[in-house]
Amino acid sequence: MFVRKLMIALSALAAWSLLAQPAPAPSAPAPQPSAAQTIDGGEPKYIRPETPEQRKERLGTAEDPGLNPDPAKKFWRFGRSFTIEKFDRRWANYDDVEPGFVRPFGFVNVQKELYQQNDKYVWVWMPEATAEEMSAMTNPKVTTKYPEKQIDYFKSMRTEFFETTPKDNDVTVRFEESSEGLPTSGSWRNNGAVADMNGDGCPDIIAPPERAGGNVPAIFLGDCKGHWKYWAEAKFPRGVDYGSVVAADFNHDGKMDLAFGVHLTGVFIFLGDGKGNFTEVTNGVPTTGFPTRRVMIADVDGDGWPDVVAIGEGPTSARQKGDVSDSRMRVLLNRDHGKRWENVDVVPRSTPIAGDWLSIGNFNGDKTPDFYTASVFFGGTSSLILSKGPKEWASSYTDGAVVPGMGYYYASTAGKFSSAKRDDAIVSYIRFWPTDLPEQIVAPPPVTTIVGVDRISFADKEPKRTPIVRWAGNNAVWGMGAGDFDHDGNRDFMYTRYNPREAVLMLGDGKGGFTRAKVEGLTIAPNTNYDLLVADVNNDGLPDVILMYESSTKGAFAQKDGSIHVFLNRGATKTK
Repeated sequence: MFVRKLMIALSALAAWSLLAQPAPAPSAPAPQPSAAQTIDGGEPKYIRPETPEQRKERLGTAEDPGLNPDPAKKFWRFGRSFTIEKFDRRWANYDDVEPGFVRPFGFVNVQKELYQQNDKYVWVWMPEATAEEMSAMTNPKVTTKYPEKQIDYFKSMRTEFFETTPKDNDVTVRFEESSEGLPTSGSWRNNGAVADMNGDGCPDIIAPPERAGGNVPAIFLGDCKGHWKYWAEAKFPRGVDYGSVVAADFNHDGKMDLAFGVHLTGVFIFLGDGKGNFTEVTNGVPTTGFPTRRVMIADVDGDGWPDVVAIGEGPTSARQKGDVSDSRMRVLLNRDHGKRWENVDVVPRSTPIAGDWLSIGNFNGDKTPDFYTASVFFGGTSSLILSKGPKEWASSYTDGAVVPGMGYYYASTAGKFSSAKRDDAIVSYIRFWPTDLPEQIVAPPPVTTIVGVDRISFADKEPKRTPIVRWAGNNAVWGMGAGDFDHDGNRDFMYTRYNPREAVLMLGDGKGGFTRAKVEGLTIAPNTNYDLLVADVNNDGLPDVILMYESSTKGAFAQKDGSIHVFLNRGATKTK
């Protein structure tokens, strides 16, 4: 009841006046705005097509409010006065809500009947206050459209908008660039892979095709000394667009195979013979209808054969063909020695996850891998996905505490940062404080747009989130990878940031704590990178770093100044 009071406080006084009058007489229908009328976010529509008769029955009003209703206008329907209020759709949530209803604020279980929606906004019916509700108003001077539970949540999240700086340590990790033979031009994104593709014992670099660069993947053969050579003899059965690539021996023949996540298209699997020849497998592979730019490898069902995990890249319809997936995340289970693939949807399509990043770990301690995903949906709190048994997962909704919902989620990594039994997730995000919240209700924090990195641990029954670093800004972390960079037996992680443009190395203590080390010899280009790949490319037992950059400009006259760089880890030293 009190939640409703706060949401309708802005119109309460007007309602009192209306309730003292008889119901308004029916009037002639108002002329409908033209469909071509420009409305921010596109032409509003209901959630499903309806005939004029169905619309009239749903509205229950003598007058059709039209495409762009006046928020101050009152409509008498079903024995009560209503207004129609518009909300930012980024906050809206449709999970477990009756069709035709929406939660304007996803964190609060308050449903409102939907009038219409477009790409940017939702319009909902707002009942005017009754006489009893009017008399119960306790603070008419300061009002807000946010309900009580949402305000309580903002209060609890206010401390998340303070900058946090980790302590420095006395360790310096030195890198040496070793990029001879790698491309110095082009547009390379989103993420590549490292594997011995020709069987000579030296790791090689596999890059997905350049963006707008010919649809041909590229393999650069390594010599274990940090030198590279383009494998011109490699032949692929078809061209694919840019995205991501992973390598594994899918058919257990001792030769490395490849799986591609292709922008606006789907997943492609090529089996290799170790000599540069690849053949395509299509049985069960979603080559259309599942647009993705991120695939990963894991033995999901524990049968000893590598499977493929793919996350959808986001809401899009361009170039999609075939059956569009009912899921935003999918597992392809390896069957018949890589010749057939069984598709398993991880979460329903209604789950607000999608993006270019995905981490896999054993978070809850059972035998089935768990996931932490990116989310390009504003306010999504479903990024933590835990297994419930073989071939079954569910988003771990944590009431916005472990996975806060005031922004977006980007690069992440997983590993045993605090426990030898379970993995932790290291996650990056950008959060936004609601600037339309009256400061008399909640004082604004010192930073209203903040970027940060948190650690989510699973040692107890419930997951726990621990902040690592936060800074004011609006450029999120788009590259993150993990490894034991200082060779002390504890897992560390590195991430890239934009302002300043740098690589940040956080050394772990094995108990979940991190301090910042100095990095020498590793430079970051101004171009955008979509990943930070960590692998030992020269077989010296130390994790090295591979970075791919896209072109700084796009279009027909793009400079094509992207590149691929390798930085060899030359060891750690301590300041004396």
